[in-house]
Amino acid sequence: MSNRNTLVSRHLTSDGVVVWTRCACGRLRMDLVPTAGAPGLTAGPCPHAHSPSRE
Repeated sequence: MSNRNTLVSRHLTSDGVVVWTRCACGRLRMDLVPTAGAPGLTAGPCPHAHSPSRE
């Protein structure tokens, strides 16, 4: 299985950027990439997926 993620959507919010990706296995993952250096938040992590880059 490939370790590639497919970007589903990316939204700017007041807390940072919310990124939805789909793993090659089909699972969805949500990552909050915060502005201001706060810790990130992940929901639905998949052992095959990698985190989005911090932009």
